[in-house]
Amino acid sequence: MLLNPKFLLIAAALTTTAGDPAKRETKAARIVTIIARDYAFEAPDTVAAGRTQVRLINKGGEMHHAYLIRLNGGKNLNDLMTAFKAGGPPPAWAHDVGGPNASAVPGPSTAVVDLEAGTYALICVIPSNDGTPHVMKGMSRTITVVNSAKSSPTVKVATPDVTVDLADYNFALSRPLTRGQHVIRVRNTAEQSHEMFIAKLAPGKKPEEVLAWIESPKGPPPLTPLGGTVGLARGAYNDISLDLTAGNYALFCFIPDAKDGKPHVAHGMIKPFTVR
Repeated sequence: MLLNPKFLLIAAALTTTAGDPAKRETKAARIVTIIARDYAFEAPDTVAAGRTQVRLINKGGEMHHAYLIRLNGGKNLNDLMTAFKAGGPPPAWAHDVGGPNASAVPGPSTAVVDLEAGTYALICVIPSNDGTPHVMKGMSRTITVVNSAKSSPTVKVATPDVTVDLADYNFALSRPLTRGQHVIRVRNTAEQSHEMFIAKLAPGKKPEEVLAWIESPKGPPPLTPLGGTVGLARGAYNDISLDLTAGNYALFCFIPDAKDGKPHVAHGMIKPFTVR
């Protein structure tokens, strides 16, 4: 089948601009900065609703992320902690909206989130070496999101050039990731919550070695964490920015499965890829 030359020109133009944020449309997002320490967050008590770039700066000695959960039905942080301690599946009134995943210290790690007005829990569920999630060591706080017309600092973020759909149990990329800058829309199309943690693998290392090191962190880390997004409920999405260099990478989801409680990586939710 012969291709219309006009189609080839259009395709070439899309290929040229897809990975260059400077040549794509930009949208303003409010900026919210969160500082993580061992084991506490510094963050504003109240933020404005709308498109928001959440910036996580890690000033602790361990990896941390900023996990945002909207608490519906008049529930509060104490209700969420009670549900955590009780175990079992997450309560229906806790809605995962994402936030920046862990990156190399100090970061920052960022995620653009659309925040609705309401009460949110900000937590970190990454475990310490003793296996205790940071949230159980006091790493949690409440943030109230309000409808506000007040001006606040903003940043322009390019529209996404790559989409990653989270499924049970897979990462589906709209196109291969290449060297350079990308804005990636991570969206959950599955019934249960998923995350996307992205890491660059140390030379010669495989994803399985990363999992073994996470289980028992001895010796030099076989990865460099690059962020991503934490838990997203069905239909939720975050936009993340990455500047990729040549090397081997992998995507991981460590969210516990709704059926058996095992992390989704145990169900095969790992996707290695190479940037040349």
